[in-house]
This record gives sequence, structure tokens and C-alpha cells, in this order.
Amino acid sequence: MKLGTIGSGKIVQEMLRAIEPVEEVNCVAAYSRKQETADGLADEFQIPKTYTSLEEFFADEEIDTVYIASPNQLHKQQALQAIENKKHVICEKPFTPTAKEAKELKEAAIQNQVFVFEAIPTLFLPNFLELSKHIERLGPIRLIQCNYSQYSSRYDQLKAGEVTNMFNPAFAGGALADINIYNLHFVLRLFGKPEEVTYKANLYENGIDTSGIALLSYPGFQASCVGSKDTTGENFVSIQGEEGYMYIKPGANGARNVKITIDGKTKDISVKQDRARLSYEFIHINKIIKNHDEKVFEELIDHTIAAAEVLEDARSQVGL
Repeated sequence: MKLGTIGSGKIVQEMLRAIEPVEEVNCVAAYSRKQETADGLADEFQIPKTYTSLEEFFADEEIDTVYIASPNQLHKQQALQAIENKKHVICEKPFTPTAKEAKELKEAAIQNQVFVFEAIPTLFLPNFLELSKHIERLGPIRLIQCNYSQYSSRYDQLKAGEVTNMFNPAFAGGALADINIYNLHFVLRLFGKPEEVTYKANLYENGIDTSGIALLSYPGFQASCVGSKDTTGENFVSIQGEEGYMYIKPGANGARNVKITIDGKTKDISVKQDRARLSYEFIHINKIIKNHDEKVFEELIDHTIAAAEVLEDARSQVGL
């Protein structure tokens, strides 16, 4: 994989650190609106080329895959430009603000014979793949609880009168899209799209959700997904069935520790995760691209579209 990056925030830096030991993935170019920002990334991570023009960036024939970590409302247009330039795409969450846009990107990717992926590292973590094998041991599922709460310094900025992209309704921000999205992906990947979605949120005076609870209703069970940017809490996932339960810490965005309890006996079923969280994602995606695995691509993009439908439905219920 010859990677080109769009964006310069913390997640880009985390990603670049994560792929450093991955021999099959190399970052060859970085785009930023400001030359000094692009140069900063290039100097820190030994990236040979920088761009401040998207047109020149997309025209670079050495780049075969584009990683997009720009503000949420730019995802669709930038992904479409990359696809039309015959680049594969790895786009940060949330993939697109609407399901319609997600479907458009899928169709464009198929037409241009490239792949497009949403960057949700949870789906590729060894422990997530392992725990999915044990779900049936719990018997009929009845309740799922997910909590991902992380107090944001940008919430302090919001209270001080500075509205950053994360808390800007016009930029498709908010707690559900930024942090609770991991819980949605976790549940949907294991159990598919719910029959009904209900979202109740704490809204700031500008209408943005700073925290909230999404209830996903399935035949026979309910899943509660809590996401908060205005409080800190214990991050976990609990999956409860009639014959046992599973407890995952530190929740949907880490899954480092997985315990299962059957008949009152608890067993640690965690497997080794000795790489950086994001590295597994890029290793798996690189393999999908290398093998031109259309079946896995379609499975993942259809999952992303289902998550986009749930996200859009939930956000619309609170006026977003």
C-alpha cells in the first residue's frame, strides 16, 4: 500500500505511528491546506512528498490508497475525488453524514474498480474477532450495554464560546457521530441492523449532542449505546444472554480484555494484541486490496451503509 493522507489531526498522527512497523504499508505523501502543517507531518514521519493542492495530490500516480481524516462534512466529496482518480479510500468515521452518500461512494468505487472502507479499527482487532466466535455460548441474547464516555477538552472550549468542528452541527459533529459510533459499529457488526432506533441526547444550546443514549431494538433483545463527550465514565461492553454473559474492557474502541461467564464460572478469553490499535486495520485492509477480495469489501461497505442509516435516523430524532 502506497498511502497518501488528508488531514493533520491527532488521529492522523496515531495512524502514522501505527503503520511505521508495518512493512506492507508506506505513507508516500501528505496533504494539508497549510504547507507548514504538511511539512511538520513529513518531518516527523519521514514522508517524502507534501501537497497543499488536492488536485495535485490526487494526480500523484504513486499514491494507490488515500486516508481521509478531514472534517466530517468533507468526507464524501474528497472520497469521491479519490475514487474518480482510481485510488482506494480509507475514510475516518463517521464515513458520511447520510446513508445516501455512503451508497453513492459504494457505487462509485464499484464503477471505478477500487475499494472504499470506513476506518473503524474495532472490526479488525484480534479480540473482537475472537469474541465473535463465543457469542452463541451465551444463549439467546437479551441485553447489551455499551458505554464509551470520554470528557473532551473541546467541550471546555464550547462552554467558553469556541465552537470547534466536533461540536458544530454544520460540520456533522456531536457525541453520537464522534464517539458513540464505535458502539453502533460494535453491535451492528455482531448482530446486524436493528429493527428500530431511538436516540435521546443532552443537547447544548447550539443544538449539538454532547452526550446521549441510542437504544437499538432487535427481535428478542435490546442494545443500549451510551456515548459522552461531556463526562467521563467506565468504558465497557456487556453482552447478556440467558446462559451467560460477556464483559469487554475498555469497551468497543479497545476490546483488550474479554471475559465470559457461564454457570457462574468466569474465563478470560482474551487473545494477544501486541500491535498498535490502528495497525490491525491497515494490515487487514491491505490484504483485502492485495487479494482484490470483492466479497469482503462488499460485506464491509454494506455494514458501513447500515451504520450510516442508523446514525442518520438517530441524529434526525434530535434535530441533527
